[in-house]
Amino acid sequence: MGNRGATGPAKVLLFDLDGTLLPVEPEFFLQDYPEAAAPYFEELIEPSVFKRALLRSTLDMVNNLDPRLSNMDAFRISFEPQVGVGWDKLWPIFQRFYTEGFPKLRKLVPESNTAHKVVQECLEMGWELVLATNALFPETAIRERMKWCGVHDLPWKFVPDLEVMHFCKPHLEYYRELVDIAGLDPRRCIMIGNDMQEDMVASKLGMKTILVENFCIDRSGGDSSGDLVPDLRGKLEDVPELVRKIYEANIHLYS
Repeated sequence: MGNRGATGPAKVLLFDLDGTLLPVEPEFFLQDYPEAAAPYFEELIEPSVFKRALLRSTLDMVNNLDPRLSNMDAFRISFEPQVGVGWDKLWPIFQRFYTEGFPKLRKLVPESNTAHKVVQECLEMGWELVLATNALFPETAIRERMKWCGVHDLPWKFVPDLEVMHFCKPHLEYYRELVDIAGLDPRRCIMIGNDMQEDMVASKLGMKTILVENFCIDRSGGDSSGDLVPDLRGKLEDVPELVRKIYEANIHLYS
């Protein structure tokens, strides 16, 4: 039924967070999150300027491939000149928002215990866990969102954040860095996520992949000519069975 008795290096499931474990649409980050953050900065930055700079600098951070810059550095370098305020004043306000304001956004996310049940079942099957969320936020905000779907208290081997990581999805460098920091063997990993381009690209490192369809994102417009094809796909609640199928079909990799 599973891999409980397998030996050798760790077998690891990499779970995306937003849209995979956490039932949230992209609009949450494009609209709700900037709207909630802007008032914290209004004494220094006009809200429309702040929101525009936040989204542009996030995109600049995603596109950065300079290994000398952490994701936070890439964001800071882009954000400061747009708003005309130094990071020494900005970062404490961001920290206050993530502590006081960000948790209030929980009311916008549907209550569900599916993620906890799914991840717990995978744990009981003998898999270790890495959170493979895009490292766009500080640890405080990532841990907060993990609470919203009930997976914060599970034994995650590694949780990335923008201060630790130097790359973002969909770049393969993100997965290379994740593998390096967490000490993973990609051939013994399964990447589980809802984004065809950001999550399934892990297959290029040799990982098996599962596409979660509940909040599926595919920017190919249905074009099947792309080279990103998940090994299996299904709803979040199907993940333990899909993991089991991949394990049994590739038992030589995980034993």
